[in-house]
Amino acid sequence: MAADDLRTLKPQQVFAYFADLCAIPRISGHEQAVGAYLMDFAQKEGLEARQDAAGSVIIDKPASPGREHSPRVILQGHQDMVPAKRPESTHDFLTDPIVPVIKDGRIYADGTSLGADNGIGIAMALAVLADKTLEHGPLRAIFTVQEETTMAGAENIDPKELDADYLINIDSEEDGYAYIMSAGSMDMEVSFKAEQVESPAADSAAVELRLVGLAGGHSGTDIHLGRANAIVVLATMLLSQSTEFDFYLQHAQGGTVRNAIPNNAAFTVAAAKDDLHDFKQALLIEFEKFRRLYQDTDPKMRLEIREAAPAARFSFTDTLELLTLIEQLPHGPVRRFPLDPKIVETSCNLGLIKAENGEAVISLMARSLHEFSLDLMADKAASLCFLSDKTDFSSPRREGCWESSADNALINNLRNSYEAVTGRKMQITALHAGLETAAFAAKNPKLQLVSFGPTVDHPHSYAENCDIAAVEAAWETLRRTLAAL
Repeated sequence: MAADDLRTLKPQQVFAYFADLCAIPRISGHEQAVGAYLMDFAQKEGLEARQDAAGSVIIDKPASPGREHSPRVILQGHQDMVPAKRPESTHDFLTDPIVPVIKDGRIYADGTSLGADNGIGIAMALAVLADKTLEHGPLRAIFTVQEETTMAGAENIDPKELDADYLINIDSEEDGYAYIMSAGSMDMEVSFKAEQVESPAADSAAVELRLVGLAGGHSGTDIHLGRANAIVVLATMLLSQSTEFDFYLQHAQGGTVRNAIPNNAAFTVAAAKDDLHDFKQALLIEFEKFRRLYQDTDPKMRLEIREAAPAARFSFTDTLELLTLIEQLPHGPVRRFPLDPKIVETSCNLGLIKAENGEAVISLMARSLHEFSLDLMADKAASLCFLSDKTDFSSPRREGCWESSADNALINNLRNSYEAVTGRKMQITALHAGLETAAFAAKNPKLQLVSFGPTVDHPHSYAENCDIAAVEAAWETLRRTLAAL
C-alpha cells in the first residue's frame, strides 16, 4: 500500500505525520534527514526551533492566550528506529522508505520493522505543535537521536532545555498503562580468542547452518514471551552432536542489534567428508525437537543447510568451549518484579555474535529495575569468563534506572483524561525497558516525568505493528491532559 493511505486513518492529523516519517530513512546514527524534516516543520508552523550538536531537535510552542502562567510541559520522543527485516528482504534502511500495510485494525510494515517505535510518538507531538484549537500552557518538544543505540541525544541534551515542570515521554507501547519507573541497562561484551587451524584437512567439507524465521522481538518488552534465541539454539544444537562427531567452527554471525532477541544466526562448520551426511541428518533431527518446542512462539523457524568452502577454523576443543560459553551465558528473564509479578524485573539478552579469524565477540544487554541487579548480572557473566584464560569480559556502557512520583498533577490528570476518553482505568506501573527519562531525571531532579503511548506490539522486529484505535485513544488522552494542566 502507499504511505498516503495512512492519511485516511483517524486521527488524521497524527497519521499524516506518521506517513511522512515512514518515507524518511531514520535508523540510529542516520537521523540527518528526519532532523531536517523536523526543523522544516517548525519553520512552516512559525515555531522557534533549534538543533543541538548531537542532532536532537527542540521546538517551543507558546502558551495559548490566558495560559501563559500554566506549568511548562515537555513532550518527548526519539527520531531513530531499529532496523529489522525478514531474511529474504532486500530493504535498505539507509535509502528505502518503510512500506506500511493496514490489516485488521493495525499497521504493519512490508517485511521490516515499522518504526512506530517511536514514529507514532513523534507524530503525536507534531500534531500537538500544529494544533491551533488546543488550549495549553507553554510547550516544548524534544526529539532526541540514537535512543536505540547509545542514548546520545538524551545524555547530551543541555539541562537548560529541561527547564519545565512536567515531561511526557511518548515512547511506551501499551494502551492503558502509564510508566513511572523504567529499567536500567548494561551492555556486556565477551571476547574469545581461539586456537586457529589455518589449513583445512584434505578430507574435510564445510556447511553453513542458517537458523532463520524466528519471531525475535524487543529484548525488554518481549523477553518474557519465551521466544527462541537463534544464537543460543544453534549453539545448543551443535553441542548436542559433539559426542558423535568432530566439527570445527569456521565462522559465526547472529543477531542484528544488541537490544533485539536474535531472530537469525548462521554458523559455518567443517567436518570430515565421510561424516558429513550423517552429521547433517543428526542436526535436522535435533532441529525438529526445537521446532516442536517453539512451535507456538516461533512457528516460522526453519533450518537451512548449505554447502560452504572449507577454510581456517577453530580447533575442536575451542569450538566446543565457545559453544558451551554461548549456552551458559545468561539469556532471558531472570527475576520477576515482586510488586507486580506480571513485570520482568531483571533479564539478559544475548543479542549478537561474530566469530572469524580465530576470535569471537558476543554482545549482551542486561536490564533491571534495580541497579544492584545489573551488577549481579555483570558478575555472573564475568564469572563464566574467568573460567577460561581465552575469554575476556567488559562492560562498555550502562544506563541508569528511573523512578518518578506516582502522585502529582501530571499523573492525576493523565489518569483522569484516559478514563474520560476510554471508560477504562489507567494503570500506573513499571516498564522492563530503557527510557530516556532516566537521563532527563538525572539532569533535572525536580522534573516530574511519565511515559505512555498507544499499543505497539513486537517492536525491534519485522512483526512490529501498531494498534490504530489505541493511537486515537492516546491522542485524545494527551490533548485532554495538556488542556487540564
